[in-house]
Amino acid sequence: MGKLDINVGDDFPVDEPPPPSPEAQEAAEAAREEWRRQKEEWRRRKGEWRQQRDAFREDMRARRDAFKSDVRKSFHENFGHRGYRMPMGLMPRVLIAFAAIALFLALLPILFMFGFFVLAAVLAFFAVARSRHDNYPPANPTASQ
Repeated sequence: MGKLDINVGDDFPVDEPPPPSPEAQEAAEAAREEWRRQKEEWRRRKGEWRQQRDAFREDMRARRDAFKSDVRKSFHENFGHRGYRMPMGLMPRVLIAFAAIALFLALLPILFMFGFFVLAAVLAFFAVARSRHDNYPPANPTASQ
């Protein structure tokens, strides 16, 4: 316990802990060495596991690439040199753009109606909440006198 204020240590002297015995120091050093040995063993096992994982990943990537090249080769043999996708000209793109605009315009009234419905629900809630005041404002201004 340290000194908190002037003269506190005189009334309550602080005892220093005794120095550790040589046996305790040897036991602590042995425990540290055991911990270091376990840590190095764990790191060695972790390194082996990572090497196995990396080898597995490389094997799976090689298998994936071989499969993809086999599928591409088979596609090329069966269907010729054309690509995977059909070429899209200008007209289909224009039609898709018009369809997207028409869909947006068709859904716009529904979005507005939903927004107005939410606004009406909020206003109705506040109207009901404000109507709970029974005596405000008084019906007859002279009645309160």
